[in-house]
Amino acid sequence: MVMTIGQLEKISITALNRAYKIHQELGAKGEELVEKNQFGDTALRVDIEAEKAVINTLKEAEVPIRIISEEHGITNIGGNPIYLGILDGLDGSDVYKKERGKGRYGTMLGIFSNLDPEYNDYIFSGVMEHSKNKLFYATKGNGSFVIENDKKTPIKCSNCKTLDKRTRIYIDEYWDINKKTFSEKLKGFNTTYLGSSAVYYVDLASGKTDLVLECTRKGNLEIAVAYGLEIESGGVVVTSDGLSLGQKKYLEFGQDRYIPVISASTKQMAKELIKHIGKNQT
Repeated sequence: MVMTIGQLEKISITALNRAYKIHQELGAKGEELVEKNQFGDTALRVDIEAEKAVINTLKEAEVPIRIISEEHGITNIGGNPIYLGILDGLDGSDVYKKERGKGRYGTMLGIFSNLDPEYNDYIFSGVMEHSKNKLFYATKGNGSFVIENDKKTPIKCSNCKTLDKRTRIYIDEYWDINKKTFSEKLKGFNTTYLGSSAVYYVDLASGKTDLVLECTRKGNLEIAVAYGLEIESGGVVVTSDGLSLGQKKYLEFGQDRYIPVISASTKQMAKELIKHIGKNQT
């Protein structure tokens, strides 16, 4: 059954709100270690339960979808899935363990229009930031928004085009390749490591940062969800040689190796960053 973008948007927003409800209800129980996931990491109860809340919402709505998630692997809903869903129950687990309910982390959900999509085939991209009860989302061709206190407000990237010491930059320094590719060449710049891709991308989409520097890894769940949110907010997502992820196949690009990925407020900002790191090759 083919669904409209509006239907998928409504269902996805409900799913992310239910993940938030689970986060609130679990409280300290969410920190319990449960089981190892497909990547060999021990999952927290909140990771598992938040994903269940999203998956069950999609099941109840009878969305014909194949979901790839961090904790549950591959889940097919219906006998003939049409859409591909990407789900991360709780991005920023280390922050959650240290500052549950206060730190910044989130549940991420993306839906693509077919089972073997290019990044440009996104339909819905959404992030629920739990500690602030803010839901950031975008749908194809309709722009990006944040919902807070039942109020929906449009959001946009910063439109920053100049790379200098005032440029706000997030670098995911959990991965050594990002330190080598980006951090070592941006010493003295305004760089930050927060420990949650969900936070990096909602801040970029809402104009609170200008660059997000990451790499492909572990199924690229976060990048897949974030792509539509950044594009609809006016930003760009490119490789370190300036090529857009738009025409790259999600199931193929960077699935088995680390590839630097640049998300920027503008195309010019991405070009400035690429030029800078190129000049500072070590």
